[in-house]
Amino acid sequence: MFNKEKTKVINLGCRLNFFESEIINGILSNERHAKKIVVNTCAVTNNAVKKSLQEVKQLAKHHPDKEIIVTGCASQLEKGLFSNLKNVSRIIDNKYKTVPDAYEFENNLSKKKYEFPELPNAESKRTRATIQIQQGCNHRCTFCIIPYGRGDSLSLPVGEVSRRVENVLKNGFKEVILTGVDLTSYGEDLPGKPKLGNLIKRIFKLHPNLSRLRLSSIDPAEIDDDLMELLKFEKKLMPHIHLSVQSGDNLILKRMKRRHNRETVIKVCQDLRNHRKDITFGADLIVGFPTETDLHFENTLDLITECEFNNVHFFPFSPRNKTPAARMKNRVDDSVASVRLAKLNQVLDKMTIDTHNKDIGSKRAVLFMYESRKEPGFYYGRSEHFRLVKVKSKESLVGKQLGVTITGANKTALSGVLTDI
Repeated sequence: MFNKEKTKVINLGCRLNFFESEIINGILSNERHAKKIVVNTCAVTNNAVKKSLQEVKQLAKHHPDKEIIVTGCASQLEKGLFSNLKNVSRIIDNKYKTVPDAYEFENNLSKKKYEFPELPNAESKRTRATIQIQQGCNHRCTFCIIPYGRGDSLSLPVGEVSRRVENVLKNGFKEVILTGVDLTSYGEDLPGKPKLGNLIKRIFKLHPNLSRLRLSSIDPAEIDDDLMELLKFEKKLMPHIHLSVQSGDNLILKRMKRRHNRETVIKVCQDLRNHRKDITFGADLIVGFPTETDLHFENTLDLITECEFNNVHFFPFSPRNKTPAARMKNRVDDSVASVRLAKLNQVLDKMTIDTHNKDIGSKRAVLFMYESRKEPGFYYGRSEHFRLVKVKSKESLVGKQLGVTITGANKTALSGVLTDI
């Protein structure tokens, strides 16, 4: 909930939304925007839309002197729900929410083409730099409303990606994250149709001083040969891969209109582990999709165990208007879905603890974050596997990449002491 005067943007939803919210916050730092607050909404589930509405209503109640501006996928898809709320002065189209002119009273952006936003590095207080290289999605999974809010797939040209990488490296960032709505569809709209793997190869060739590169969620059906080779052998590409999986049952995947099956996911994980023993995997999963039986759900649990997913984002199925899944029969009862979610949570908690315990005694390269948690004397960073690592130190570790010997673990984080690597 909004309770800090310095916060200009309320962010809801995905990592791409978070990146865009940082840019919006920079735009609103201009003095003439002092009375404005932006709610960057999410529409991935019905609950996300409800939460977005609640945030706007709470802002109007507790900050009646503020001008509320709404943007994001929820307001893009459900404009009528937000336009009449108290103190909402305007709704900004998703295409223009990172354009400074959109926050002026007089603007005409209707003919302006989408431009990939770039975070002003001088204003960032983060250790890792996010670069958005792709927007939108050409696929139409039966459950997903996001393409309707984000549009078709667009890619940032290779030369511009390289320029932005060079820029963030010059500004001292030690890690780069490439992000997008459907990252592995990168290049389909560009001349020559360069694949994501080809882009990453060029990045490493042009920027040899880039030591840590991460990818946001990737589609197991779209991993090209170059990308697979990089994931297997390139040490600068961090060994934690997040896969857009959604289900572990083939029939459910077919009804979702996904382009992979469980065997594809297993093969990807096995192939990568055969070449890179320490690689780890995360996944996105939906529980309670229409027609999902107990057996279908057990297949998802089995896939989690088979692939050893240790960083899972999971959601209950949410019927979104305009999507085919919203019209499907044989809905899963909410009480049944809740039981399955609880069981999934138990399985994941145990797997996380077991995975963290296996790290005890190992040495990890940890990049310590500017955004460390507020705990005097302790600093937090991310290991190569994106695990949160906590270290006690009298000196500031912020922004440094250091060796850490892992000495303890719990469900939330690893703990350790500084060491040489």
